[in-house]
Amino acid sequence: MSEEFKEIRVVLAIDFGTTYSGFAYAHIASPELIIVKDNWDGVEGHRLKLPTVIKYKDDSYDSIESWGYNALSRRPSKKEKARSKSSRPVEWFKFHLSKSLKEIPFLPDNLNYKKVITDYMKKLCESIKETLSLTCPKVDLHSNVTIVLTVPAEFIDNVITITIMRECAFNAGLLNVKSSNNLRFTTEPEAAAIYCLNSIVNKQNNLKPGG
Repeated sequence: MSEEFKEIRVVLAIDFGTTYSGFAYAHIASPELIIVKDNWDGVEGHRLKLPTVIKYKDDSYDSIESWGYNALSRRPSKKEKARSKSSRPVEWFKFHLSKSLKEIPFLPDNLNYKKVITDYMKKLCESIKETLSLTCPKVDLHSNVTIVLTVPAEFIDNVITITIMRECAFNAGLLNVKSSNNLRFTTEPEAAAIYCLNSIVNKQNNLKPGG
């Protein structure tokens, strides 16, 4: 292992999606054992992802009231919407990263999309830290984890967008140094292709003679 990655113990994959997000990880000592976060507040049973939605306490947008399933547990009434914009769950905000869309989803005038992305990633980071503390208590997120963040194919060669995503990840606490090499980006199609290839290999390895 190169000097750069000698402290890495865990590879963490984050799927920050337009409508749903989630994460999974594996320890380098047992790379075949992939652990997927599948229990979330606000919903019963096992769900591999949670909604990419966040709700703020008031129109200052300084404090987060809820996120994920909890942010969708109760839709605001018409009176609440008229009285306060913050009563509406904020969703579809990832579209603001795209420069090719003619129309982008609504955001209040005093709410920047970078802040929404950062705030959502903060909650995701809290969940990641909590999960790692239970399964890998000696692993430090900033020192021992390589983070692979998926982005749409159109973003991967867009330096501005990748820089924004890195900045948001840093401000959310996923990194302790903005330029850290512990954060890598991969396209969503590439991640899907790797998953399919690994699935095929695993199935072939599990085939028994004559089976």
